Amino acid sequence: MIEKKGGNVIIAADNSPLDFLKQHFPKITTIKLSGYSPNYPSNGSMAFVMIKSLPEMIREAKKAKKELQIIIDKFSVDAVISDNRYELSTLKIPTVFITHQLNIQTSGWQTIGKPIINKLVNHYVSKFNEVWIPDVVGNFQLSGRLSISNKFKNKSYKIGLLSRFSSKRNYNFTDNIDILIILSGPEPQRSILEKILLSQALKSELKITILLAKPGENINKKVDNVTIISHLPDDEFAAVIQSAKVIVSRPGYSTLMDLSVFNKKAIFIPTPGQTEQEYLAKRLLEKGIAFSQSQNKFDLSESLLRYDKFKGLYISNMPYLLEARIDKLLNSC
Repeated sequence: MIEKKGGNVIIAADNSPLDFLKQHFPKITTIKLSGYSPNYPSNGSMAFVMIKSLPEMIREAKKAKKELQIIIDKFSVDAVISDNRYELSTLKIPTVFITHQLNIQTSGWQTIGKPIINKLVNHYVSKFNEVWIPDVVGNFQLSGRLSISNKFKNKSYKIGLLSRFSSKRNYNFTDNIDILIILSGPEPQRSILEKILLSQALKSELKITILLAKPGENINKKVDNVTIISHLPDDEFAAVIQSAKVIVSRPGYSTLMDLSVFNKKAIFIPTPGQTEQEYLAKRLLEKGIAFSQSQNKFDLSESLLRYDKFKGLYISNMPYLLEARIDKLLNSC
């Protein structure tokens, strides 16, 4: 949208996000910008790992901030839009922070650290000129209390849902499937869930496709009733989503925004220890939108008996919200 309005875009990212963006925007200048990737545990104690990693996270944040200043000077950047990178603000030019997480959720003993988390989040977010929240306005907002913060209400703006898919397109598909399993997220939890779901899928007689979320590999094979695919281009991915009766996936926010385009029924399995996903899955369950189960208790047969009682995930998007913010940003440069 920025390019269509005459702006020149530069993309800066690291590791797999950079590879993904290069693939989707081959004509746009891309730059490697250091980022921090935490190691996710297999036992679900994510809060302890994050607390232990805090010094390293702060060091990496300072490093990325310095790299950003160099990029701004080298390319004469007029504004920065930071997608969930809390550290990428600057006093030199207008900066925008895109996030749905202004109110980080905690549970159990983690609530002891909530004041520290709030202070850290507020410290970083306060340095941005505006906060753009990928959500709609109205009765039902996908992010719920995750995006509610009285501290930033005067500079927070909803920009509609952000998805690579469009509800106005009919993606061509030729084959109907019963279940589409979409794996995503960091290791080792991604592989743990893959093992659980593949084992249960093979015990059913249903037609099931599993997307492994491994873009660097070339896997396309069939094992009995299950088709296993490493990765699909966007149009094929959208077509497979449309062809499936039900989706099984993590309730990551990007996934929820993508699925909301298609008005699909879903079964969600939150990543153990990721309080954001646990909150979103519980909220959608309580609202009668989508069924969910925890990973350690997941039962595919039981889920298939219960998911159809839920109305499915569909939110009418509001693209004009994003356009209004981009217009204002470009006019300020």
